[in-house]
Amino acid sequence: MDDLMFGLVADDVLYLKTDTQTKSKYDELGLEPFCYSRGEKVIALSYSQAPEETLEQPQQLCEWANEAYGAALRSAKKKK
Repeated sequence: MDDLMFGLVADDVLYLKTDTQTKSKYDELGLEPFCYSRGEKVIALSYSQAPEETLEQPQQLCEWANEAYGAALRSAKKKK
């Protein structure tokens, strides 16, 4: 799956892919979704800010990234 995307960086902030199985974890920590403006509309994508403390803890960041990768795989399956 060459077009699989599980994270993005915007304005020096890491955002990870979320879905119905993982979104509540981000919400509980008050982590913001990635949003951008299109005209006068604000569009929120299914990516949420990674916890800042994980950026300094490689093992923990790997766990969050693996969950995001799983969300990206599930999303790709739905599109097929």
